[in-house]
Amino acid sequence: MSLLTGFLLVLLAGVLQGTFVLPMTLVRGWKWEHTWATFSLLGMLVFNWLVVVALVPNIFAVYAAAPGRDLAILALFGAGWGLGAVLFGLGMEKLGMALGYPIIMGLIASLGAVIPLLVFFPGTLLTGKGLVLLGGTALVIVGIVLCSLAGSKRELSKGLSGSFVGGLVIAIAAGVLSCLPNVGAAFGGSLTRAAETLGVAPGAAGNTVWALLFTLGFVVNFGYCVFLMIRRGTASEYWSGETKRNLGLSAMMAVMWISSFYLYGAGAVRLGRWGVIAGWPLFISLSILVGNLWGLWRGEWRGAPPSARQWLTAGMATLIVAVVIVAMSNSV
Repeated sequence: MSLLTGFLLVLLAGVLQGTFVLPMTLVRGWKWEHTWATFSLLGMLVFNWLVVVALVPNIFAVYAAAPGRDLAILALFGAGWGLGAVLFGLGMEKLGMALGYPIIMGLIASLGAVIPLLVFFPGTLLTGKGLVLLGGTALVIVGIVLCSLAGSKRELSKGLSGSFVGGLVIAIAAGVLSCLPNVGAAFGGSLTRAAETLGVAPGAAGNTVWALLFTLGFVVNFGYCVFLMIRRGTASEYWSGETKRNLGLSAMMAVMWISSFYLYGAGAVRLGRWGVIAGWPLFISLSILVGNLWGLWRGEWRGAPPSARQWLTAGMATLIVAVVIVAMSNSV
């Protein structure tokens, strides 16, 4: 029953993660930095700490009991992820939801599973489990290439190939850095054990990682947005007739985003020893599917040549098969 509950929590987390960007496409009258700053403040700081304090009231006692080295590593991962999150937002803006999401999330899925495997289970790399995982990761790369070809054909038809190449580079960098939350969860074993020792329920103990990691990510994200407002002189445009509407949309983004990670954390704990390795691709696979469906629904590929749509379909199918194979490595 615990295993089934874990899978259901991870699947729900994937739906929320795949949907959280959608409200951003409905924002009116704001620049990108306005929306991302508000989302960062609410999701990475305010709602993040509200949730963790509700689940782990003695969170600071947990941090005091954990090794300082592990806290420093998590802080470093948080800052790296923060940069990845900034690039994620920029990549989505440049490539669109239907293309940017699968490229970024495909990299996050593969690296987020492989890095913990290499660090914590190196002896299993050449076993059935490890080989299945590596095979799935290779398919992820193939899927990314196919999606990239689709985007290239779409942008060439619009005469925007230069914009596509720049967006693709940003998306790849975002994918590499954005896998760090799961790597941080894998490295956060000492926090989880400290929390359980202090009486925190096992299902909530794993979430002690998020508060610290995302707070450091907030500093990078919010700081970058403030920098953009100053450089571009857009700070005064934040307050307008659309501000109340945009605040609501940003809050929706924040709630769905932070909820997805806390649900994933609770689900991964219930999946056993390989929870962060097998659960992560499940989480990402559904978010890729949901995010892409929203992008198609918004008409981002309307008017694209048939060949571009065919490449996108092939790329999406390959990515979905790849992350399912990676997830199945847990049962080999």
